[in-house]
Amino acid sequence: MKVAIVGCGNISRRHAEAYAHTGRTELVGAADLRLEKAEALAAKFGGRAYASATELLAAEDPDLVSVATPPGSHAGLAIEILGAGKSVLLEKPPVLSLAELDAVAEAEAASEGSVSVVFQHRHGSAGLRAADLLGRGALGRPLVAVCETLWFRPVSYFDPEWRGTWAGEGGGPTLGHGIHQIDLLLHLLGPWRTIDATAVRLDRPVEFEDVSLASVVFESGAVASVINSLLSPRELSRIRIDTSGGTLEVNHVYGYSDKDWTFHSAPDAAKAATLGLDPGVPKSSTADGSGPTDPWAASAGEDVPSNHEAQLTQLVDDLLAGRAHATSLASTRPTMEFVTALYASAITGGPVRRADLTPEHPFYRALNGGIPEPRLGNAFLT
Repeated sequence: MKVAIVGCGNISRRHAEAYAHTGRTELVGAADLRLEKAEALAAKFGGRAYASATELLAAEDPDLVSVATPPGSHAGLAIEILGAGKSVLLEKPPVLSLAELDAVAEAEAASEGSVSVVFQHRHGSAGLRAADLLGRGALGRPLVAVCETLWFRPVSYFDPEWRGTWAGEGGGPTLGHGIHQIDLLLHLLGPWRTIDATAVRLDRPVEFEDVSLASVVFESGAVASVINSLLSPRELSRIRIDTSGGTLEVNHVYGYSDKDWTFHSAPDAAKAATLGLDPGVPKSSTADGSGPTDPWAASAGEDVPSNHEAQLTQLVDDLLAGRAHATSLASTRPTMEFVTALYASAITGGPVRRADLTPEHPFYRALNGGIPEPRLGNAFLT
C-alpha cells in the first residue's frame, strides 16, 4: 500500500514508524509548509518531499494519506485529499467543530476514499477486551465511572503561534488532550445523554480553558465525572468503571498495556456485610478478580499496547482486505458531540443534551459558540 504524510511535525514520526512496522506499506511522499521538515522525514522513511498536500497529490498516487498538521487545517486537507479519491487518516482531534465533521463526511460520501481517525486507545488489546466484556454484560451493568486526563504542559508548550488559540487548536485540553480518554470512555459505555460542565483558565496563556470538569449521564442510566487538565505535574490518564459485578480500571499516561488494567470483583454478601462497620479502620481490598472463573482474567491474550502501531496495523489490514475500518469518521461523531456539549455547557452555564446538537445549535459551527471572548467559569478568556 502506498502511503503519504501531510504535516511533518513531532507526531508524524509515529505515523511513519507505524506504517514501516507493518511491512506492507511504502511511504511515497511527505509534505509540510516548511519543506525542510518534509525532507527530514522523507530522508529517514522514504519517499519525496513536497511543500504542500496539493503538490504531493499532483505528483504521487498514494492509497492513504495521514494528516498530522495542526487541527485547524484538518478539515480542509481531508476534503482536498478525498477530492483526489484517496483515503485519509486524521490525527486527533479530527476537526474543530461538528460543522467541519459534517463537511468532511459529505466529501467522504462523494469520494472513493474513506476517512479514519486516530483514536488508538480503542485498539489496545485490553481496550478491545473491555469493550467486548462490557458490551456482553460479562462484567456486570455499568453504574458509575470516572474519566481523568491530568496532564502537564508548561507555558513554553504554547509558543507555536497556532497553539493556545481557538482558530489554531479549536479548544483546550478537552479537545486536544482529554479527547483520547473521552473517546475510550464513550467506546466502553455507549451513547451519552446530557452533560453539565465547568471550564476555567487558571494559569496558562491561552484563549480557552486549561481545566474542565463535567458530569455526564449516559443513555443506559450510568453516570460519570470527567476532568481534563494541563496543570497537573504528576501526569495520569485514568478510567474507572464501577459495575454491578466489580470495578474495571486503567491507569496510564500516554498509552496503556494489559498490565495497566485491573478488575476487582464485587464483594460477596458476607464481605459486603462487614464494610463500614469500623470507620477509620483500614480494610483489605475486595477480591482482585484474578480467579480462574473471572471473566477479565479469562479473556487475557496477547498484550497489544494502545499506540499508533496498533491502530495503523489494523487500518492497513482493513484497507488491503477491502474492509471498513472501525474507527471511522462516523464512529467518532459522538466524541465530537461530547466535546461540543462540554464547551456549550461551560460557556452557557447549563446542561446540554446530545439531542440538542443540531446544525441550528449555536455551538455547531465553533466550540466557543462564535463568542469572541467566551466566559468560562470565573475567567474571561481573551
